[in-house]
Amino acid sequence: MGTKKPGIRKQIINISVLLALIGLTFYMIFHNSDGFSIESVGKFVKEIHWPFLLGAFLCMILNIGFKGLSIRTLSRTLGYKKSLLNNFSYASADIYFSAITPSATGGQPASAFYMVKDGIPISHTTAILSVNLLMYTASLIVLAVIMFIVRPNLFINIDSWVVKACIVIGLLVQLLFLAVYVMIMISEKMVMRIARGLVNILAFLHIVKHKKEYLSRIDASVHRFKSSVLLLAHSKRALIASFLLNFAERLVYISIGVLVFYGAMYNIPSLAGVKIDVIDIYALEAFCWFGSYCVPLPGAVGASEAIFNNVFSMVISNSVLLSATMITTRGINFYISFIFAGIVTLIKHLRTQYVVPKTDSTAKG
Repeated sequence: MGTKKPGIRKQIINISVLLALIGLTFYMIFHNSDGFSIESVGKFVKEIHWPFLLGAFLCMILNIGFKGLSIRTLSRTLGYKKSLLNNFSYASADIYFSAITPSATGGQPASAFYMVKDGIPISHTTAILSVNLLMYTASLIVLAVIMFIVRPNLFINIDSWVVKACIVIGLLVQLLFLAVYVMIMISEKMVMRIARGLVNILAFLHIVKHKKEYLSRIDASVHRFKSSVLLLAHSKRALIASFLLNFAERLVYISIGVLVFYGAMYNIPSLAGVKIDVIDIYALEAFCWFGSYCVPLPGAVGASEAIFNNVFSMVISNSVLLSATMITTRGINFYISFIFAGIVTLIKHLRTQYVVPKTDSTAKG
């Protein structure tokens, strides 16, 4: 895991791509939904019972907070007692850079950069973020198992095989990651044998050109991950706490959509007659989230909106209300969250690059 300073030029390119995707997505939404407009969204938001809307924004902040608490728990196990605000900023950097990079690849390196700047060695930073990722993936799989056990009928009733495929593929990808993590802990040699076989096939197909270099990077990553987990494996309490905090992070994220839906049901007559319980809404929100993992686009923009509209059409028949619910939910759990995390990251970056170094140099003088 690198700690390269986040580049302005690359960020501009990534944000430009993200904005283009957002623009295309919103064009499709407004073009394909009769009677839907910006005014419809404004009217919908005004009609949401305010305590639910406030709760949705609180869940947005808690989503970042629980990620920060997990990082803090693992950091303290290794002796680093950084403040809650610092850990909140590490989590914000993860969320911000994950949103603007394909498959969320930029999140962890950005967190690592600021953690190292704050005096946590790269080896320990890698350990903390690797274990946190492991617990994040494990909590996702556990949540998926729960949802498929308690509400399998909702998945079956989704009328689009494409959406069903996205949900299954998204979960299989995460399950594959978890399986690889477990296999690394059991046997590095077995993992490398499998990796060599796959790389040989890819090299034969001329997909991979520099086979030795590729294998060397895989070997380094495998060894680094195992060393990271072993560094923290002595503290079962910290590992359990990290898992629970990651699980809580997932629950509050899904709760954003649940609160938007119930807040709308409270005041909007055409939704008041919908017969659905809270577990159903949690399951539908979870299925939407699982499906987004199969799309390697920044923030899964476009795909997430399409999956939401398809899944929730089982509950909301009015197309204008459906699109308004989707945009409000995505607006809070992705767009506003992304902007909020970006502002926190910018403040952290300015402090890290300019305020703290100036303070240090003054102290030395």
